Amino acid sequence: MTLLQKLKQAHTMYYVSLVYLIFPIYGVLSEGMPWHILPLTILFAIAYLGLLVVEKASILHLFWLYLCIYVVYTTIVGTPSLAMFTFYLSNILTWNFQEDKKTSFRYLTFYLVLLSLLLIILSIADIGVKIFLSVMVLACLLMTYGMQRGIQQAKLKEELFEKNASINLLLAENERNRIGQDLHDTLGHVFAMMSIKSELALTLMEHASYEQAKQEVQDLRDITKNAMQEVRQIVQALKFHSLEEELQILGNMLELAGIDLAVEGREVEMGEEQEAALTMALRELCNNLIKHSQASSCRIQLSEKDGRVRVLVEDNGIGFGELTGEELYSIRDRLIRYQGRVEIVSRKQPTQIQLDIPKGEKDEHTSS
Repeated sequence: MTLLQKLKQAHTMYYVSLVYLIFPIYGVLSEGMPWHILPLTILFAIAYLGLLVVEKASILHLFWLYLCIYVVYTTIVGTPSLAMFTFYLSNILTWNFQEDKKTSFRYLTFYLVLLSLLLIILSIADIGVKIFLSVMVLACLLMTYGMQRGIQQAKLKEELFEKNASINLLLAENERNRIGQDLHDTLGHVFAMMSIKSELALTLMEHASYEQAKQEVQDLRDITKNAMQEVRQIVQALKFHSLEEELQILGNMLELAGIDLAVEGREVEMGEEQEAALTMALRELCNNLIKHSQASSCRIQLSEKDGRVRVLVEDNGIGFGELTGEELYSIRDRLIRYQGRVEIVSRKQPTQIQLDIPKGEKDEHTSS
């Protein structure tokens, strides 16, 4: 990629900020600043743009040092207001290099520039100018850390989004494989038997063995009825996971997200509808945990009391801020139709959320 192409790819705001170079140029032309600042300012613009496109470390260091020296030098020999050019250094440091290490070469020189400018500003006689420029230099430092924090948070969100997308893809792939295996195991031998039975029935009919052919046709009917029942069961299984199956799925999800899961008290029996509502609520809680909690461990505790099933979900993440009563409303709506409840027992350190729902009656499935 050519230098011109790299310049075209750079963000527009890098070029917009160059408009502030009008101040040293105006100072030379109208305010009596030394003429040699004019070529130095042109070199500043070249070095500033060079930092956006050059890849060689030694040249990058050279351009960066020039920017630092220019800011300090023009503040001394030009005008103290040029100390505000530290914002150029801050923007390049934060958005272009995006360095995390605060003791890197560029950060150390940045600190040195700010310290030098503060010493220069403190020597100014005008108290108003002194205070204003001191505040601006300190604001530049705070803004640098603020912007860097924002970038780091954006990176974390992007990494979390990519991790969640990978988890969803893996879960979908596992589900497809499971469905494919179930259909293969269920229908593969059915179609083989139907083929054999139908060919045998045709052969018997050709030999006028109608009673035997009739029996084969009846067998075909029974095979198809059984196959239909098994397919219904597969479809039903896709719609509903037992609590035990859901805990296994959630364990896989949390493991992929780097969160350790401990489950206590798995043996719980309840009605199918209540179990379905509870498993969906539990899945939504774990999805929220993966996306927002920044936790490294999670504990799920199941218990029964007074005809109700309780699930306590605890994690060591960042928890909730101030509670408004609107948290977890979708989970609350899911459980309330079965007289269930959701409660934030502890909002942080650790975060504890309790789901509570009546057991209901255990359904008995019979095949027909």
